[in-house]
Amino acid sequence: MSEASLDPRDARERGDGAILERGRAAGLLTGLDLQFARRLGALFGVEDEAALWGLAIACHQQANGHVCADLDRLAEDGIVTEVEGVARVHPVLVTHDAVEAWRAALLATPLFDAPDASGETPESPAVIDERGRVYLSRAHRAERALAIAIRARAGAPDFDVDASWSAPVIERLTGGGDPASAAALESALRRPLTIVTGGPGTGKTTLVVRLVAALVEQAVETGAPVPRVALLAPTGKAAAAMAGAFARGRDGLEAQDAVKAALPTQAGTLQRALYGQLRRDAFGRSTDVQIDADVVVVDESSMVDLELMARLFAACEKATRVVLVGDPDQLASVESGAVLGELVGGTSDQSPALEASVVRLTRSHRFEAGGAIGRLASAIRDGDADAVIELLDDPALPDVERVSAARPEDVVARVVAESEAMHREIAGAEDPIEKLERMGRYRVLCAHRRGPLGVENLGARLDDAAARVHATTSSAGWWRGRLLLVTRNAPDQDLWNGDVGLIDESDSELRAIFPDGRGGVRRLSAGRLPSHESAIAMSVHKSQGSEFDEVDLVLGDRPSPIMTRELFYTGVTRARRRLRVHASDEAIRAMIERRIVRDSGLADRLRAD
Repeated sequence: MSEASLDPRDARERGDGAILERGRAAGLLTGLDLQFARRLGALFGVEDEAALWGLAIACHQQANGHVCADLDRLAEDGIVTEVEGVARVHPVLVTHDAVEAWRAALLATPLFDAPDASGETPESPAVIDERGRVYLSRAHRAERALAIAIRARAGAPDFDVDASWSAPVIERLTGGGDPASAAALESALRRPLTIVTGGPGTGKTTLVVRLVAALVEQAVETGAPVPRVALLAPTGKAAAAMAGAFARGRDGLEAQDAVKAALPTQAGTLQRALYGQLRRDAFGRSTDVQIDADVVVVDESSMVDLELMARLFAACEKATRVVLVGDPDQLASVESGAVLGELVGGTSDQSPALEASVVRLTRSHRFEAGGAIGRLASAIRDGDADAVIELLDDPALPDVERVSAARPEDVVARVVAESEAMHREIAGAEDPIEKLERMGRYRVLCAHRRGPLGVENLGARLDDAAARVHATTSSAGWWRGRLLLVTRNAPDQDLWNGDVGLIDESDSELRAIFPDGRGGVRRLSAGRLPSHESAIAMSVHKSQGSEFDEVDLVLGDRPSPIMTRELFYTGVTRARRRLRVHASDEAIRAMIERRIVRDSGLADRLRAD
């Protein structure tokens, strides 16, 4: 290999001791990766650069959303990283024999070990599993625990449901005109684990409302205790949206008043259910919590990472039913893993019990009136770039539009005009609840945080324009009409990452107002508000779990490694009625081709024996 080689065995032979620093200089590793590897190496008395390189790569991969480091894939493709917006590829190991030799060398150090015959996670800092994938031990433990819990719940006996009772109930609850929904509800009634998937507007939440109503009706008729239901979501705004959807679904049910009254009215966050009031001390959190419910429903499950999902299933051991709801085509969690996608993406190779637990809804009700947003989402999901561009450029489709992003000032002018219209509506409302509702009319979603078309720049420009509408200035940061996005969990304030609120004036004093989850508002002073930022311009990632009447999706004219098909699909499906996409043909085609790939062993552990 050349002098610039990053092969760790090559560095060991030269004895130059610089492989980690050179990996950092090349953009393959971060300073945190280096410090992690060197600190553990010092604790375990390991100085071998090849071993420290393996540990640093495992750390780097997990920080970038992977559960493990698939050395075989990395050897074939090289390690890809984004350095100042440029994707650089550096071959690390190029042959199968070299990878096998490296793995053997890693296992010879105390930093790495293999699971025992039962698959138990060893005590070493890192684990090399039976397929040669390198995990940090915590990730391996979580993946194994989740796979065991899912297979056990999916393989548990079905509930005994009397067809003579369920058939008329299902027909009444579904209206009798939707065989697919009726079949899905029948399956969900019988399964201890149900995974409801589908695109936006396919009726996922409606199906869950009907499921819970059927369970409540069964209990009412038989005199059994009404099941306790926990509605959970990964973020506060997703929980609020779930509660609202549940309320709308309850109002439309063909059911007795006693059944409707027994349905849940509030939803909470997973973090609060699993962590909220369980801090044993200033640094630790309880791991043995149990969710006090018979039925646990988790919406927006695509956003739930591996460790949180493992903690969830551990907390649901006493629950008789677990229902996961989500769209696997959306962006996966920011943290490591893409659990929902692995649960539903390859079930034909997994156990029949897990396949039977998956309910797929395909008919979109939200987009039937206009059609174009739903058709656009389908074309993106199918990877048809020509159809995507044709739909965006069709003048006969008023609810979708593609506009140029070549001149950032033109983009700013367009989004400022739309934002000002929404703020005039907010300023014209007297009731604070109505003000919060009007915030959902419009949003600007961005692919990037920085740059002329990023969240930071557009957010600042939009805040200036909004402050003028409210006859104030944005310079102080605490001004009437500012939209707020909470960016850090704050259990003491009962606010969570992703909650959206508004600064409002009451009795000549400014307060931040947020929905209280019960149809009212709660007010906080500036001193009690946790870490936050403006919410008028948001990243596509932070918009997950939200819907807006109108969306400006700002992508730009140049391809970028973070602009993927999943990001495009997620941004498009945040719009209910109207969508404008600011992007070039080149950027759109590159996005459609680029998919998110995350290394993981969960699908293998769920596969049928």
